[in-house]
Amino acid sequence: MPLNFQRRFRWKGGQVIVNLSDDEQQILANVLPQLRELVMAETDPVLRRLSPVARPDDDEAETGYREMVDNDLLRSRLEAIETVEAGIGGTALDGEGVSAWMHSLNALRLVLGERLDVEILGNDALQNLSDDDDRVGVVALYEWLGWLLEQLVVAAMNGLEEGDS
Repeated sequence: MPLNFQRRFRWKGGQVIVNLSDDEQQILANVLPQLRELVMAETDPVLRRLSPVARPDDDEAETGYREMVDNDLLRSRLEAIETVEAGIGGTALDGEGVSAWMHSLNALRLVLGERLDVEILGNDALQNLSDDDDRVGVVALYEWLGWLLEQLVVAAMNGLEEGDS
């Protein structure tokens, strides 16, 4: 997918405006339900990036912690996904909307990074995959999500620089 370098997010009137191409809207519309399914199942090992162990040295404390936070984290993730899905076609985001978009885009990247085993491969190895490697499409999605997240952060930072937080 050739990238059009028009900004996908821009700061205007105290809000971040979402402006994704039709292709980009379709990509997110396809991957967000998959993320929802994944976080609701709560059993896939890739979720360890989204909810790392807080107390690796104390199983009892870890269990207590999970009982306290897991339902709230799940609800928060699902609400963030809904916010992104509702705004894919274009919307104005307040601070909570920006946060929801950041959380969802980052969650998608973390899951993909875990699937790609980014820690082992490293960024250089990801850049040098051969065209016939079956991970090429996933790597392209991973990198695009990072680029999109960067654009969102820049737009939100523009608002902070103007003092319109």
